[in-house]
Amino acid sequence: MKTHTLCALPLLLSALSLSPAAVDAAPGEGHWYATGTLGAAFSSSQTLDFSGPAGAASASTSFDPGLLAGGSVGYAFSPSWRVEGEFIYQSVEHDGVDLAGIGALPSGNYASTGLALNGFYSFNAFGSEKVRTYIGAGLAWLTEVDIDFERGGDELSYSGDGFGVQLLAGARYELGERWFVDAGVRYLAAGEVELDGEGATNGRIKADYEPWAATLSVGWRF
Repeated sequence: MKTHTLCALPLLLSALSLSPAAVDAAPGEGHWYATGTLGAAFSSSQTLDFSGPAGAASASTSFDPGLLAGGSVGYAFSPSWRVEGEFIYQSVEHDGVDLAGIGALPSGNYASTGLALNGFYSFNAFGSEKVRTYIGAGLAWLTEVDIDFERGGDELSYSGDGFGVQLLAGARYELGERWFVDAGVRYLAAGEVELDGEGATNGRIKADYEPWAATLSVGWRF
């Protein structure tokens, strides 16, 4: 994991170490909630470092917007502090890459599935208790990261796993006693991941995995 991603860990550890007593939650304020999330995923250009029986080569590829989807279950200790666990899938599309001396690999996608534990601090930035803004940080376990190349109906796939840190920010609007909507942005930094060929696909690809996304969630308070 890159060194700069560790900067978010103090905030995460602080949020997750808080107990109901530590945040002075008033009786009845604590509650469970669940959310479903959809969003648009993005990524900056990345360099793919390939090594295999045919040799080694590096090339840069760009990415088109893709999809983020997932859900979470969380517990709010008070209006200001909450923690949640989530599952997230996200994928961006790439335009292919030309590896000098090895050949061209066609377009496909760069995707991941992951589980995360997030801590949040919420505050009133708009003067209305119906709308609360928030910042947060999370530790993510990427259960699978894969990059695929589709050629003539065949798929070349490289996959791996790893850990990352994510930063989140947004605003939550209360629709009523139970329902709320949430609009936010998030950034996931997993540093360099190693992706090995699957099945008959040979070789290994190393690349940074640093997607970000704009999201919209719908939630229900238990």
